[in-house]
Amino acid sequence: MSLTRRLDLGLLASVLVVMLLLAHGSVALFDYVLRDYLTERLREDAESLATLPVDRNDQVRIDPLRLRASFNQVYSGQYFVIDIDDTIHLRSRSLWDHRLKPVEGDTAQIREGPENQSLLAWTGQYHRGQHHFTITTALDYSTVTRRLDWLRLCIWGLGGVMAILLVFIQRRVIRLGLMPLEKLQRELAQLHEGKRMALETRVPDEIAPFVEELNHQLERIERVLNRSRDGIANLGHALKTPLSVMETQLARRELEQFPDLRRSLQARLDDIHRLVEKELQRARLDTGEVSAAARFQPDSDVQPLLDTLREIHTNVAFINESAPLPPLPWDRDELLEILGNLLDNAGKWAHGLARLTMSCQEGRFMMLVEDDGPGIPLDQRSRVMGRGTRLDEQVTGHGLGLGIVEQIVHHHGGKIHLGESNLGGLAVTVELPVPLTA
Repeated sequence: MSLTRRLDLGLLASVLVVMLLLAHGSVALFDYVLRDYLTERLREDAESLATLPVDRNDQVRIDPLRLRASFNQVYSGQYFVIDIDDTIHLRSRSLWDHRLKPVEGDTAQIREGPENQSLLAWTGQYHRGQHHFTITTALDYSTVTRRLDWLRLCIWGLGGVMAILLVFIQRRVIRLGLMPLEKLQRELAQLHEGKRMALETRVPDEIAPFVEELNHQLERIERVLNRSRDGIANLGHALKTPLSVMETQLARRELEQFPDLRRSLQARLDDIHRLVEKELQRARLDTGEVSAAARFQPDSDVQPLLDTLREIHTNVAFINESAPLPPLPWDRDELLEILGNLLDNAGKWAHGLARLTMSCQEGRFMMLVEDDGPGIPLDQRSRVMGRGTRLDEQVTGHGLGLGIVEQIVHHHGGKIHLGESNLGGLAVTVELPVPLTA
């Protein structure tokens, strides 16, 4: 469930509960005020009835002409009952044959009346001369009850409309408040594509510490990766010089008198080459996540490599038939290591043409390197994948190229395949799965 939906449901439930309580509270308050007001009217009616005339024989006489007209109209909604000395019982004509019992206490109470009326009744005690009056007055409260019920429904309806309106207003406010997060999401996508190195969107104060910490971590990771790459490059350059010197020393004529010693030293030197390449490659693969700036960009990174190879293999035409590709989520140096080794091998064996084709198909990145050379027999293709294996000792190299390529490819969960090219020579296909987060 989304955060917006949770807030909408929370606001809707809160408003409905508040309006429910407000409806009941308002109706209860109105009911209390009206009862208090009508009780005063009932008390005034009882006091006026207590002033009924008494004759010389101490008899109470009721003159209908002195009574309110509603007291003489049957079931009019206004009633009274007078008990005199607990012996004389008088009541208004409006009650007809309905009996109305006195109310205990000094507060008005609801009584059942004629014609399913709900009566608000009040009873008072009075004395006149030697007579004791118990006067009960009542009026129809059903109309008030219906109006209060109608008021309660109106408040509920108004509360529902207000709740829906507030939900829409809140949703709009939330959407406006989350707009910086949408911009932040786009910046994160650009960060992933290598188009930026930090997040710059102004965000709310509650999220600002998160963005600042993320920028700090990105900067720290970038520094660590750069130091690792610089260390690898420095180590590689530092070792290449003494190794080259040792190879030069082995080629001196003085050592021709000791062929066994030369072969032994050359074997040890080749071992050193393999160990150095292995450890440098392992260090590069262990650097972890690739920063945005160091990602492989085929459209701009491959052309300098091809230019360099054309200078090395002047008799070979290197052509690139790859389709335009976006930045890819792999380290630039690792992908150039793969392409450099494969294209260099193609240049060594090609008669005059080497071709590169790169594409992305169904979540997989494909690299195809072909040449028009002699190719590799089917029964010997598995051998050349091993480190140090060379099928032709006349070609310069240490037999490390395909071994390094295979290590990088397997590290990224990919596959490498040797086949026949339609150019007549070898076709090397490298397939790498594109990460889901790419």
